[in-house]
Amino acid sequence: MDKTSVSSFHGYIFPYVEYSPSGKKLKKSHCGHLYKVGDYHLAICGREIHSPVKPIGIQVEGRLFNKERLSALLDAGTLDETELLISAYRKWGISFPRYIEGDFAFVLWDCTVGRVIIGCGTEGNLPFFYTQHAKSLYFARELRSLLIEMPTLPRINENYLAQWLSITFAGSKSTFFENVFRLVPGTVMVYEQGRITLNDYWQPENTPMLYLKDSREYADGLREVLTQAVSLRLPGHSVGSMLSGGLDSSSVTSIAAELLQKENRRLYAFTAVPQYPVNDFSGRFCDEGPAAASVAAMRPNIDHVLVRHGKHSVFSMMDMFGARQLEPIFNPSNYDWIYEISLQAQHRELDTILTGTSGNISISYDGRFALPTLASSGRFGALLKLASTMHSKNGNSWSGIAYTTLSPWIPLGIDRFINKNRQNNVHLLEYSLINPEFAARHNMEATPFKIKNDFRTKRIQHLRRSEIGAANDIFRKITGIQRLDPTTDRRVAEYCLSVPIEHYIERGVPRSLIRNAMLGRLPEQVRTERRKGLQAADFALHFEKERNEALMELARMKKVDIVAKTLDLEKMEQMMHWSEEQITAHGGRLGYWPKLMRAFSVGRFLRRFEDGTLFKPLETQN
Repeated sequence: MDKTSVSSFHGYIFPYVEYSPSGKKLKKSHCGHLYKVGDYHLAICGREIHSPVKPIGIQVEGRLFNKERLSALLDAGTLDETELLISAYRKWGISFPRYIEGDFAFVLWDCTVGRVIIGCGTEGNLPFFYTQHAKSLYFARELRSLLIEMPTLPRINENYLAQWLSITFAGSKSTFFENVFRLVPGTVMVYEQGRITLNDYWQPENTPMLYLKDSREYADGLREVLTQAVSLRLPGHSVGSMLSGGLDSSSVTSIAAELLQKENRRLYAFTAVPQYPVNDFSGRFCDEGPAAASVAAMRPNIDHVLVRHGKHSVFSMMDMFGARQLEPIFNPSNYDWIYEISLQAQHRELDTILTGTSGNISISYDGRFALPTLASSGRFGALLKLASTMHSKNGNSWSGIAYTTLSPWIPLGIDRFINKNRQNNVHLLEYSLINPEFAARHNMEATPFKIKNDFRTKRIQHLRRSEIGAANDIFRKITGIQRLDPTTDRRVAEYCLSVPIEHYIERGVPRSLIRNAMLGRLPEQVRTERRKGLQAADFALHFEKERNEALMELARMKKVDIVAKTLDLEKMEQMMHWSEEQITAHGGRLGYWPKLMRAFSVGRFLRRFEDGTLFKPLETQN
């Protein structure tokens, strides 16, 4: 399998007749190969087919990380990867992907029993989409390919649209199109006798807890699995990393540089920095360049590259990526510098960039559910110890500690009353420009946004978010650069879920597990920093150049019915004219820009869907 390939494939499964579901005769030049699988035809299009004449065949894309270990389990000798996967299927049946580690997607067909299995890896970087139409099943590695091949264009999925605007879509198999679904990472779809069955071959919720002697052993264990994850993602040639001033990317970069130094190889570390000076503000530092430079200075084989924000229009990013991934960009202000880093890597003839995007739900989890988790598990001694530390060292009030500890058991009505005048109370309409009537119609409450999950549940939902991998896949297809995140590695994720929660907030210090793991391997200013960096901190200054385009877009959006009923366009127009004082009074920059730009992103996406420009040829949109 070619880990750098940017090609893809799609196909159909349909009743055994001469014609395709759309009425077009299937030609080998279009579909590669056609198989009879039970009472159905299977046609796979777009790539060279492996095992074209055997009763069990497979089409696969990606890379296996545990090939040698898998070969030993199967006593398979020196099989190539496709034959190895078929051997795994013969031994373990439809659950065979649970024994595979890697970044992969596959279609396997078993003509002997009339079965087709479609699956993807746990990281979701090679996603799959599917839909049923009449008696046929369509599937594709890319959503755009799927929709183009369908007989009719589906309607917008308004329920998922409401979830997306309410930020409650994590772990969903839905897409923005009705009856079009995505495989959740770690899932296989089995199509047999005309029926779909979904199976979770990866069940991180069943990860057992790990009990070690002390925090040092937990930190050593994290560093070991993270080092292995980074090593598996290092290509045999030049490699880059996205280096911010935070713990996740700094840890990945430091480990990668250490591994590469042993082979006398270099690492390009790319850091996004503001073009214009921006003052730091509460809880954030706005120029991550100095912190990133201190990490780069620790390793002589790091070439540090500063990338200035503001080279690409935010609306051009919405159009380019929205048209390719057929989903609005969730954080539009960040796509400018991410895209520019990919272009800089392309210029240096790299094809891989390491990231730490999901580290805050794995390696650098902050332990925010520690108090209720300890209470629910009856570990009252550990609870009292942590609460006392939070009060004496961090200044947390006893009333706040008590509320946090008991919040999962407080009835919602009482909780609303308690939170009525709390400064940190968050309502749906404070972080989203969803139309209140639209929100109510889809049961998205405009009431306090409250998470009642333990420390595992919410993290697992985010680990199984498939839209992140889909975005990585589109970046790869547009730029040729693959973005790989060792912090989402299956072993890393399972290790982090196995660590008792108090080790993430030792002595009341959030993210203490990764801080302990990287002692001596990161500069102290980075390792001990409590504030978060703010990427694209000067976005407001760059946006002034696009304000006229934004106002024209808003005028266009008002004419589209689905946009008008989805978004609070009146509030959106008011926000466009707010002064800095008004922005500060309504939550500040951290609330204002994500809220406004996310609304523009989804509104422009829906408007382009309605007028047909979303489906223009891709070369006219790049």
